[in-house]
Amino acid sequence: MRLLIITSLCLAAIAATPASAQVQQTNPNAANRSMETGGQLRALRQEQTTQSNTLRMDIQRNQAATPAPNTGPNAIGPTGGTGVIGR
Repeated sequence: MRLLIITSLCLAAIAATPASAQVQQTNPNAANRSMETGGQLRALRQEQTTQSNTLRMDIQRNQAATPAPNTGPNAIGPTGGTGVIGR
């Protein structure tokens, strides 16, 4: 998880540079590298969004599957034993 955060921060720093710094007139491959970096950023953001949504869905599913405590008149309370068998 730390690697994912560090990677996203590094890629965000690269994306924050002005377009003129990314695309160099003397280097014909600079535009391709710039687009590649942008694609990597979008893929990383999509992966983070997917992981976040999956985690949120799992949490909601677990909360929905947890039964509410029975607090009605027929609820069976603790019996007050010591918890030790044979005494």
